[in-house]
Amino acid sequence: MFALPTVAVLALAGIASASLPPTPKDVLTKPIPSVPGASISYKETFICGKNAKAFAGYVHMPSTYLKDVQDDDNPYNASYFFWFYEARRDPRHAPTTIYLAGGPGDSGEFGVTSDGGPCNILADSNTTESNPWSWNENSNMLLTVRHADPTQSGILPFEAYNGSVPAENTTFLHSTLPIQDPTKTANNSVIAAHTLWRFAQLWFTEFPEYKTRNDRVSLAGNSYGGYWGSTSAAYFQRQNKRIESGEISGKCLHLDSAVITNGCIDLLYQTEWYPQMAYNNTYNVSFITEQEYTESLYNWTKPGGGRDLILECRALGAAYDPNEFAINATVNEVCTEALAYGFQYVLGAYAAAGRSAFDMAALNPNPLPPDYVAGWANRAWVQEALGVPVNFTSTSNLVTNQFVYGSGDFVRRAGMPDVEYLLDQGVKVTLIYGDRDYRCPWLGVEQLSLQANWSGAESFRKAGYEEIVVNGSYVGGVVRQYGGLSFSRVFQAGHDVSYYQPETSYQIFNRALANRDVATGRQSTLPKRHGTYSTHGPSDSYKWTETLPGSPAVECSTYAVSTTCTVDQAEALANGTAVIENFIVTKPGPGGGPIGGTGFA
Repeated sequence: MFALPTVAVLALAGIASASLPPTPKDVLTKPIPSVPGASISYKETFICGKNAKAFAGYVHMPSTYLKDVQDDDNPYNASYFFWFYEARRDPRHAPTTIYLAGGPGDSGEFGVTSDGGPCNILADSNTTESNPWSWNENSNMLLTVRHADPTQSGILPFEAYNGSVPAENTTFLHSTLPIQDPTKTANNSVIAAHTLWRFAQLWFTEFPEYKTRNDRVSLAGNSYGGYWGSTSAAYFQRQNKRIESGEISGKCLHLDSAVITNGCIDLLYQTEWYPQMAYNNTYNVSFITEQEYTESLYNWTKPGGGRDLILECRALGAAYDPNEFAINATVNEVCTEALAYGFQYVLGAYAAAGRSAFDMAALNPNPLPPDYVAGWANRAWVQEALGVPVNFTSTSNLVTNQFVYGSGDFVRRAGMPDVEYLLDQGVKVTLIYGDRDYRCPWLGVEQLSLQANWSGAESFRKAGYEEIVVNGSYVGGVVRQYGGLSFSRVFQAGHDVSYYQPETSYQIFNRALANRDVATGRQSTLPKRHGTYSTHGPSDSYKWTETLPGSPAVECSTYAVSTTCTVDQAEALANGTAVIENFIVTKPGPGGGPIGGTGFA
C-alpha cells in the first residue's frame, strides 16, 4: 500500500496469544559456494491453501555481494524473506511471477493473503479459506520482502533492560523486529531494484525447489510497486543484455511481463490528473469545489509550481546523482520538497472531504481491505509454519520515511522511460486500475500510457476501449490494448483491485500472461502476418459511469489503529476500557472522527 506519514499517528498494537516468535525449527539451510557468506534457508509450508506446494524462507546476502549499492563506510548484510507457492495447474511448465508489495515498506505477505494470493484470512485472524481467484492458478508465484537479518542486529534479551520492560497488555506487545537502522535499508527504487536483482540471481539459480521448465519471469507490483516494479523490470532487462553481451556474468531472467495494479509510476505524468479525479470522475461525485479544482491545477502548472519542482529535482539529480543512489544531500532535499508541495497543493484538497484515499466510496477511517493478516501472521503457529525469527509488521515506517524524507523517491523516480524501454524490448506491460482509487488514480496512468513513446505508440493511441468480459454474465471494466500494452479500468474497485474485484483481476492477469486479449481472452496478441491485435471502440471511457456504494462500517483493528479506528476507540484502547475480540474493538462503537482528522491517509 502506498503509505504516507500522517500528521498524528497513535501507535497502539493488539495483544497476541504469543507475541515473541518461537525458535524456528525444521529449517533447511543451503550454503551458496559461489558467494561466500550467502545461503538460503527455507522450509515447506502447508498454510494458506493446500492446492499447491509452498515454501517460505530467506536468502541471506553478505555485504560483499551487495557492495555496488552500499556505502563503503557502512556495509551491512541483508536477508530477503520469500514465500514461494507453485502454480495450481502444471507447475513444472508454468511461468513464474515475482510479486512486489507497495508502501514503500509494505510486507510481501499481502500478496499471499490479499492481492490475488492463494488464501483469504477470515475475521478471527486465525483461519483461512482458499481463494478461487488466486494468481497462482497458472503461474508460480514468488513473494518477497526485505528484512535486515535479525541475527546481525545484536538482539538484547529482556534481562539486559534491568527490569524496565513493561508487561504486555492490549496496547503494548513484546516483539522481535528486524534492525531499525535507517542506514541499513534501501532508500529509493533504484537501490531496491539492484538488491532485488541480486536476490533473484541467487534464488533462481540456487533454490532447490524451483523446478519449472518454463523460464519466463514476470514482475507484478501493487501501489508503490508501480515505481519499483517498473524500475526493477527495466533493470532486470538491462542486466540481461549485459549478460548476453558477455559484459557481466549471471543468469538471464527472461522477462515476459510487467504487471502493475493501481500503482504510481511517474508523477510527472500522473499528478495533474488528481484534481480531475476529485472533481469530475466517472461516479459523478465532486469531492472538491470548482475553485479548489482550478487552484489545484494552477498549483501544478504555474511557474515554480508542482511540475517545475519535479523537473528541477530530476535535473539536479541527473547532474549530481546520475546513478540515482540518493548520495547527494541537495538533490534529496529538493526532491523531498517537490514531493511535499505536490501532495499538499495539488493533491491535498481532496482530504477535506473525509474520504479514504484508497477508496473514494469509503469515509475515513476505511476498514477495507480488512487488516486480518497482522493478527494471523503474528500467531505462534503461523510463525512456526513459516520458520520466521521476527514478528510480522504490515508496513515498515523506517522504509517509508527513508523513501519519503531520505530521497524524495516519489518524484525523483522517472518511471516513464522504463515503461517505454520495456515495451520496445518486447516485454508486455499490463496496467490494471480500480476506478475508485485516489491514491494512484486511473486517470493519470491512462494518460501515461497514451503519452508513452515506443514502437507501437501510435497504434495504441488509435485503439479504443472495449468491455472486459469476465464471465458469461459480468463485465468487469474496459480496456485499451495494442500488442503488449494494455490499460484496464476496473469498475467498482479501490486501491487493492484484487480485493474488490478478484475475478476481474484474475482474468486480466491470466489473459495477459497467456498472450490473449484482455477483453475476452479469445484472441492471440502475438504479432501476426496480417497485423497486431488491437481493441476498437470509444477513445475515452467516460461513457461508462457507475454509482458509488455506501461507506463500509468502521472496523477498528488493534494492529492498524491509526487507519481503522476512531478517536473514541483509540482513547478506549489507551485507557484500558476497550473490549477486544480477535484483535477487533467491539466496544466502544465508532465516534469522535478519524484519528488523522482530514489527513491524507
